Amino acid sequence: MGSMGSIKQLIEDKLGVFVHSIATGVGEYQDVWSSFYGNVNQQVGKVCGELASMEELKGGFNMVGFSQGGQFLRAVVQRCGRRLPPIHSLITLGGQHQGVANTPGCSVDLTGAAAKACTAMQLLLARGAYAPWVRENIVQAQYFKDPLQIDSYLRYNIFMPDINNERDDKNAAYADNLASLQRLVLFRFDEDTTVVPRDSAWFSFWDGAETVIPLKDQPLYKEDWLGLRRLDEAGGLIFESAPGEHMQFTLKWFEEKVVDAYLA
Repeated sequence: MGSMGSIKQLIEDKLGVFVHSIATGVGEYQDVWSSFYGNVNQQVGKVCGELASMEELKGGFNMVGFSQGGQFLRAVVQRCGRRLPPIHSLITLGGQHQGVANTPGCSVDLTGAAAKACTAMQLLLARGAYAPWVRENIVQAQYFKDPLQIDSYLRYNIFMPDINNERDDKNAAYADNLASLQRLVLFRFDEDTTVVPRDSAWFSFWDGAETVIPLKDQPLYKEDWLGLRRLDEAGGLIFESAPGEHMQFTLKWFEEKVVDAYLA
């Protein structure tokens, strides 16, 4: 995978469009740190305000989310869609839309402070994803979903049950906002061992045992908690595969499969 800077440059050069890279921290160090430590709900609110104020986006825009950025940007669509200019397409690569059932692995690409931050995250998450301090401050805990402790997940997870409309009190605006997209494109990495289960990228998840339940067999789709069925029936819900491990793609692959296919 190329750097975010090289991906940004590729899109700008190829399409001649304005590209904004979202940062949840000030400066490179804090941005990396905030991908492991912070409150995702607060981060989403901050980004919503930032995007709403950008003149360059007034005519509408597309969004591309990488790894946990997939569910982050989906939360932006669901929570802030009516405050923003039209969002045409959301493309996610290796997202964890149904959370993760195991502590996320640390990418081999991480070095220095990022590698240390990831290792510390793993140690804290192992102590209990639903513990008070952990669930409020460790980003990965906020999309951790233990299929054997669904009641605890629904009660204590501060982010994922809400954006997936899994609690009894459904937010109809979430479904309306997501269904208003022209396209939601979900890329799953075929050999992903970082995201467990890998099909969380397609909204699939374990049933509490060994079986992964596809999206269309879940109440989330059948009862249309998020507007995914509406989007699917309109031809806007697209499932794609990417070869290899989590986020291990080349710029050439990204250009052909993402830029040319969905952004051009």
